[in-house]
Amino acid sequence: MTGKKKPSEYSREFQENAIRLTNMPGRTVASVAVELKIPAWKLRTWIKNSRDNKERSEDLNELNRLTNEVKSLKEEIEILKKAAAYFAKNLA
Repeated sequence: MTGKKKPSEYSREFQENAIRLTNMPGRTVASVAVELKIPAWKLRTWIKNSRDNKERSEDLNELNRLTNEVKSLKEEIEILKKAAAYFAKNLA
């Protein structure tokens, strides 16, 4: 059992191209898998992982946008507090 190598992995580029092929009109996962000589279950896993990664990426983008918006609003609040204190001082 020593000396066994792990089965070769498919490159990220190969996986992305396979996923792209399944999105073409008239193409099925099974037909693309047969054409590329890979198991259909593996291609389905790549598709699922790709969708999950895209959703995670969209969630992270939204989180970053909201974080920046909160930071900006906090800065505006600080400016308004300083302005209010300045005008309150002048009224007294």
